Amino acid sequence: MKNITYLFGAGASVGSLPIVEQFPKRISEFIKTIKEEKYKLPENESYGEELNINPKKSKYQTQTEFISNLRWLYEECKRHESIDTFAKKLFISNENDQLLKLKATLSAYLIFEQARNSIDMRYDSFFASIIKYSIQNLPKNLKILSWNYDFQFEKAFSSYTNNSELGFNQDMLHVFTKFSKNYPINDNFSICKINGTTSFFTQRSSQRYFFSDLNEQFKIKLIELVLSNYFGLLNMEDKFHSGLSFAWEKWEEKSDFNIIKRSIACTENTDILVVIGYSFPFFNRDVDRKIIGSMKKLNKIYFQSINPNNIKERFLSIRNDIIEKNLISISNVRQFYLPNEM
Repeated sequence: MKNITYLFGAGASVGSLPIVEQFPKRISEFIKTIKEEKYKLPENESYGEELNINPKKSKYQTQTEFISNLRWLYEECKRHESIDTFAKKLFISNENDQLLKLKATLSAYLIFEQARNSIDMRYDSFFASIIKYSIQNLPKNLKILSWNYDFQFEKAFSSYTNNSELGFNQDMLHVFTKFSKNYPINDNFSICKINGTTSFFTQRSSQRYFFSDLNEQFKIKLIELVLSNYFGLLNMEDKFHSGLSFAWEKWEEKSDFNIIKRSIACTENTDILVVIGYSFPFFNRDVDRKIIGSMKKLNKIYFQSINPNNIKERFLSIRNDIIEKNLISISNVRQFYLPNEM
């Protein structure tokens, strides 16, 4: 039985979320939506009182601040190649408050966008294909590496578990990040989120969620809940940190929190790599080289993209020891590609 690893990029979620060049337009459209009167939060209720912290702000003030931060993110998206580029710039220049603002704002925005839109249906058909008999029997020879921060996997899988709790589905799927307590196990299906995910953590690495119900619709109830945790994350830096954490960020220099080492441990036995919606940007090259370079048994790669040959050329800067006939282009993107070896 071959060990298969999928490598997912932003293009894998394009049916629900924006890709890099779409971010400014989509953020602008969302700002118009959340400003509608029906989504206005109360001015006479405070998040600070509920969380017993200062400064105390009304829920409406927090919403107004969030919208202002969305405008800031919109402008920076237009000025930089990607949000990741802007984030690294803030990290290098030690603008930690701005980096936290970026993470909190981006996390809340992505949650709202996924509540407003259906999942990319390819995730649904993917699970229908790989689940043989029951949700307990996810293929143990299959691993997933994802550069995405979204919860498309969890949301799609929840329709098979009949349980809409985000944490439950992450546990079932063995989702892990650099902050996860459990280390990945080679003989389990698992999903490694290289850049983290839209959640936050306590100092003891206890994961918390901006919201918990994957079926929650984009209504004022969800806005109020998500912005409560958004407010807490921005005002309780001594107690919480964002679960959205880029691969190049080090966390207390502890090897246990090194996402590259965790990813290598999970995928080092890979025989076949399936690349979906990922273009191997120069920005991620060092991380890609470390993880993919550690796949000592790797002998075949499938590139699924509208322009797969361009992706294949970029891959050669990561590894150039795979014979040409085993670098296979897949241009049909209607469903996530399932190799014959599966």
